[in-house]
Amino acid sequence: MNLYKSTKEKWEEELERALEREEFRLLYQPKLNLQTGKLCGVEALIRWEHPEQGIISPLDFIPAAEETGMILPIGEWVLRSACMQNKAWQEQGLSSMIVAVNLSASQLYQGDLAEKVQSILEESRLSPEYLELEITESMTMDVDYVLPVLHKLKQVGVRISLDDFGTGYSSLYHLKEFPIDIIKIDRSFVRNCTIDSKDATIVKTIIAMAHQLKLEVIAEGVESKDHLVFLQQNLCNEAQGYLFSKPVAPEELTRSIPRLEQIISDEGISLEKSNETWLQNGVENTYQDLQEAVRKQRGMIFKYRKENERFVHSFCDGELIYRLQFTPDQLIGKDLKDFLPVEEAERKMEFYERAWNGEENVIYESKVNGLSYVTSLRPIIRGGKVVEVIGCSVDITKENGIVFSSDDVKYRLIAENVQDLICIINSDAIILYASPSHQKLLGIAPETLVEESAFKWIHTEEVELIQNRIHQIVTLKTARQVKFRYKCANNGWLLVEAIGTPVLDERGEVEYIVVVCRDAS
Repeated sequence: MNLYKSTKEKWEEELERALEREEFRLLYQPKLNLQTGKLCGVEALIRWEHPEQGIISPLDFIPAAEETGMILPIGEWVLRSACMQNKAWQEQGLSSMIVAVNLSASQLYQGDLAEKVQSILEESRLSPEYLELEITESMTMDVDYVLPVLHKLKQVGVRISLDDFGTGYSSLYHLKEFPIDIIKIDRSFVRNCTIDSKDATIVKTIIAMAHQLKLEVIAEGVESKDHLVFLQQNLCNEAQGYLFSKPVAPEELTRSIPRLEQIISDEGISLEKSNETWLQNGVENTYQDLQEAVRKQRGMIFKYRKENERFVHSFCDGELIYRLQFTPDQLIGKDLKDFLPVEEAERKMEFYERAWNGEENVIYESKVNGLSYVTSLRPIIRGGKVVEVIGCSVDITKENGIVFSSDDVKYRLIAENVQDLICIINSDAIILYASPSHQKLLGIAPETLVEESAFKWIHTEEVELIQNRIHQIVTLKTARQVKFRYKCANNGWLLVEAIGTPVLDERGEVEYIVVVCRDAS
């Protein structure tokens, strides 16, 4: 039978038979981390080994599978086989890596995709963070339908990548609103990025934009040393292509890992030089993030120093400044008397002087333009001498104009500025409170954690350990320490050292547990 001239019915019959006879095969194309040179993942690609026609390209049979509806059982087979294979590699002792599976439009629109993915992960016993689902831009056009589906998939815990970026229906709205973890630069841009200035600019721009949006970037179609060096210099995270390997069978991939992990150090820029480039970029990004965080934080941060017996402000930013009806320009380079009523300025001078004389944690309350706020001053000492003072202010005015009590003021000041992660959980590990520092350290809005299970944010390999610790705290009514990995908003992991302390009610039973986590990485 000539497959290429078959009717729809014959195609369906052949595809059903191929699935029953296990004629489909998965090949895996490796992805390498361009900073470390290590194998970090693979993309699963289907092939059809027809008993008469030989190898049939997906370009020939996938359209027929879409038309006949066979793409759903075939897609489910691909997903299950890829998860099973990745779990098998883990059990063989290979370093954990991510397997990427391409989704079809039909799968995305079948209604119960998240449930099927969850079921396959449970069946294969593969942790969700090791599965990546690839979608294309054209599949995201129906935002009202697709967005909830993607959010359900994210709740399962898998990663989502946007494939062939820039070649289809492109919209920056998708990058803003969709829960996407990775952008894949299409091979059509990579192919000529070292000889065509327009392609080079497009690739650089995609990488820079992705990093600003806290997304990872993978380049497809890397075929030459020039491609590799260009991508390394421009801080692309990962790459795949024939320079490293064509798609291969699982056994061949396993054998080729030592060779694969030597390619980047042999063909690209040195790992030492690459790390220097990443470090410099990290410093710049950290500085930008700091400026942005200071600008957006609800309070106010400022600095001052003493010049000619005047306390001159050298820095000031934060939302509270504008709510007090000032701008940074009105404060920087100015003394208190330059922008405050004389009586209020003179009152604050006493606190400024105390901090300048080296007193730690000077705290005072103020009311300006109808807003009440509390400020903490801390001297910065170099060479045994105070060189400047940093101040941090937070609004303590409720919407109805009533000011918090003194205890509330102290609590809020601590909660807003503490660097450790503080949360309160009940004995079932439901989060009752999460400190604002979750946003700073994990990129997670604290209000989204409340009433959620803490286990949702803990690495699956450590859930049982944490369950045991909570049981010990509740039964023994004593504090316990533990280390675990805390999930970040970008699907990375932060190693923390935590101590859980029980708070007892009037009957001596554990009412809730206060957990304080410190970065241990």
